[in-house]
Amino acid sequence: MSKRSTGWVCLIVAICLALQLGQFVFAQSGEQRARKFDEFGDILASDLIARLDNLAIQVQNEPNTKAFLVVYRTRRDLPGLSNRYAHRMKSYMVNSRGLPPERIVTVDGGEASCLTQELWIVLPGGAPQPRPDAYHNSYQPSVYKFDEHHLSDSDGDYSYWQEYPLGALEAFGQELQKHRRAIGYLVAYQGAQGNGPRVAQTMLRRERNFLIREFGIKPSRIKTIAGGYREWGTMELWIAQERGAVPIITSYRYSQRKR
Repeated sequence: MSKRSTGWVCLIVAICLALQLGQFVFAQSGEQRARKFDEFGDILASDLIARLDNLAIQVQNEPNTKAFLVVYRTRRDLPGLSNRYAHRMKSYMVNSRGLPPERIVTVDGGEASCLTQELWIVLPGGAPQPRPDAYHNSYQPSVYKFDEHHLSDSDGDYSYWQEYPLGALEAFGQELQKHRRAIGYLVAYQGAQGNGPRVAQTMLRRERNFLIREFGIKPSRIKTIAGGYREWGTMELWIAQERGAVPIITSYRYSQRKR
């Protein structure tokens, strides 16, 4: 083969390598930094666990990624619902699936046309794509119920509690930090068939101390109220943004039957 022919062959090989390299670089630079792994509404716990198991396996197989748990609520839902649902999912993935907390990010997506929970897998520098119908409602009345959860007679510390009350309190504390003149109210209702006054008072004291300790809320900004009776023991979290505004107490009369 002549030198000229050899030169042409080398040139063609070099061009092919360059094209292949260019395609590789393009593929790398065009890699999706965030992809939606799953999406669903308000589902049964068994279905939710199965979906979170699948997400955990995928995130474990991709060590450079993080899991983003995004929840959108409707305008009829309580403001704290999104954080509570997201925290519930994170708690399961950390405590049951063993994922490090720093690899899981919870996101309050705001309000949308329907309740939606999204599971995203995100590479460094990426972020989930917001829903086109999502928005943040800035309107807040002088006093409003932020969230609620069931009473629990657990004597354990909050760090070992189930995710339900902790998720509600975390978002509640962050909201009080954001609005420094607002007053937070904890209203405990005893359950007619359980969760007596001892449980209600214990929960009021414990949640108030948690907010003071973990979020630095001044004690004067957190009020506690024994609201009376409900069918089920319930803790309501209220925020008052104007002086003199107080929660609306909705209990019913209940007298325990004598044996």
